[in-house]
Amino acid sequence: MKNWLHLWRWWLLLGLFWALVAAGLTAYSRSSRDQIIARELDRLAIQTKVVEDNLTRQLTAIDAILRAIAQVVPHWQRNPAEKTQGMQTLRNMEVAMPAVRTFLVLDRRGEISLSNRAELVGRNFASRDYFQAPRNKPSLRTLYASAPFKSVLGNYVINLSRVVQDTQGQFAGVVSAGMDSQDGNILLNSVRYSPDMLAMLVHGGGALFISEPSQEGLFGVNLAAPGAMLAPVLAANATLAVRQAALPGQTALHLVAMRRIAPVELAMDQPLFVVLTRPRQSVLAIWRQDVISLAAVVILLAMTSMLALSLIQRQRAQKIMESKRLKLATEASQVGIWEFDLVTRIYQWDAAMFRLFGLDPKNASPRNDEWIKLLSAADLQRMRDATRDTIRQDKPFKMTFQICRPDGQVRYMRNRAALYCDDQGVPRRLIGATEDVTQRKQQEADLRVAAVAFESNESMLVTNAQVAVLRVNQACVRLFGYSVAEMVGQHPRKLKSGRHDLGFYQAMWQQLLAQHHWQGEIWNRHQDGHEILCWLCITAVCDDAGKVTHYVANHTDITSRKASEEEVRQMAFFDPLTQLPNRRLLQDRLQQAMAQARRDGTCLALMYVDLDKFKPVNDLQGHAAGDQLLKDVAQRLQWCLRESDTAARVGGDEFVLLLPVISQCSDALEVAKKIHAQLRLPFTLSDGQMVQISASTGVAIFPEHGADEATLSLHADVAMYHAKAAGRDQFVLYHDGLES
Repeated sequence: MKNWLHLWRWWLLLGLFWALVAAGLTAYSRSSRDQIIARELDRLAIQTKVVEDNLTRQLTAIDAILRAIAQVVPHWQRNPAEKTQGMQTLRNMEVAMPAVRTFLVLDRRGEISLSNRAELVGRNFASRDYFQAPRNKPSLRTLYASAPFKSVLGNYVINLSRVVQDTQGQFAGVVSAGMDSQDGNILLNSVRYSPDMLAMLVHGGGALFISEPSQEGLFGVNLAAPGAMLAPVLAANATLAVRQAALPGQTALHLVAMRRIAPVELAMDQPLFVVLTRPRQSVLAIWRQDVISLAAVVILLAMTSMLALSLIQRQRAQKIMESKRLKLATEASQVGIWEFDLVTRIYQWDAAMFRLFGLDPKNASPRNDEWIKLLSAADLQRMRDATRDTIRQDKPFKMTFQICRPDGQVRYMRNRAALYCDDQGVPRRLIGATEDVTQRKQQEADLRVAAVAFESNESMLVTNAQVAVLRVNQACVRLFGYSVAEMVGQHPRKLKSGRHDLGFYQAMWQQLLAQHHWQGEIWNRHQDGHEILCWLCITAVCDDAGKVTHYVANHTDITSRKASEEEVRQMAFFDPLTQLPNRRLLQDRLQQAMAQARRDGTCLALMYVDLDKFKPVNDLQGHAAGDQLLKDVAQRLQWCLRESDTAARVGGDEFVLLLPVISQCSDALEVAKKIHAQLRLPFTLSDGQMVQISASTGVAIFPEHGADEATLSLHADVAMYHAKAAGRDQFVLYHDGLES
């Protein structure tokens, strides 16, 4: 009964252990799932902020132009010559504002009097929402965002409008700008970091007007209706909402981030919403695979542990029984004594022999020759031949053979014997000893395996405790070019490249002495002088007393891998065409520069540079000519900057310059002046043709024009748009009046 309770106690403990493991893994999996969903929702929210920032800049720039147009409309309408000038100005603004497709000036009757598209002049659009809303509730302060409508091109667009008043302050019409949906598609595509991601722009009234990829089924669906996607944001008047929800007409859950876009300074009558979604199932796909794999591992380990416990208990029971039968035998004895009578052909064994062969002496036959059945036919024949040679020639008997014991164990035995003769010299018996050499055989096999492992494809070097090289393998010879003779007896410092200082090696040895292990990257030198980047693992070998006797070092050549990693970094942070920093690297440098400027109390400048007349070159001369021109522009920009400054390409023909340290505003304006002078000079294309362009530049100074990255960038962008609106080939320093 006691043994039974002891047996089941271990099974109960094992079951309890795996139950706790399963519960812990379940809790961990759920927590991991929730963290993945939370991270993805945060990431979607960040991307909606990117759209908000870009769209806010566009809306602000369009609003500034609409205000300017509203002020000069009475002047343009005085006579045909002024009207012609107004039409030309609107066409120029179309070129300067890629985000706007159509500019309209409608009189109080809704008839178009001016437009950048001459074919629209004279048409009456009084029924359009972008005319009706300002006429019904005219306000100079309000920027009216019309409900989406289908354009003649088949896509959905919205118009931004402002009221025009006559000299008596009465409603005199509206100025309106139709936003180009293609520009919105480009913006939405830029924030999609996954193919299964859906990006949408939605009017405050609930109508979708731009989506990437296209969602034909959602056009016409009121996304702001009660219970619909935008309802929580509208109900709470929230700026941002993240949730898990199903898209209209679908049942599968999506992770959704929705952000309201309605800049306070624009006083929009209707907000816009950016909505980004990803299918919940695809976000959690890797998590599901990990959970399945983890569950499989746990089940396998549980089954293995149960099998191990079963085997351990069985072996324990067998050992108890053997200890009772062999309590008088010495377990350390591995040598049995035997005697073979040549006359009677009977074998005499001591108790150790029976233990070695796994036979029961009680069941032995009179001749005691059952052990012969344990040998293979070949070994049995070798033993008979050796016995015959010993008898005939009185040769020493020595041989190693293999047996398969009745319990199934395969053992190696080594026999040594001598011939005993009577007084007349007649052979009478063989007297010998048998030793179990299975462990020795295994050790020899292990040594052979170790020798093969030592000569693997990975460089290996062994030193003594004094760090003198004892052995190197052929992989080490191939890696560093030194022969075995040139390395043995030397110190591994022979491979030093000179790149690492004394502190590096001191830290390495401190860890090695404390933990008996060190690994990390290290530069070594080949015999021919070229440097090799290695992943080095050093392990100390200790004796039973814990004293270090050897060090084993493994070198892995990671030079190519590091080069590949550097190439990936280059692709991630630099524009592939101009090799200038891209938007991501610029943002990082801007954050660092502003943090440093805050600490030091200094100023920095941010310049937004947009090329004038680049589109005609790109369209007429081809993309190859446009690419060549962009590379030449990038080179000239760098000529005008200091080594500490940054020139970045952030769009097609858009560049941003960061001057991290300036003394005063005039320093930045001098740089802008130098840049404009350089860009006015003719450019020679690859086919020999000369082209001339110019640039429009907006300049903002930290902290005067913005105390954070977003504000400073916005104001530099606003100044740049004003430079374009003022006639191009100009640079404008931001001031508060630009927004009015």
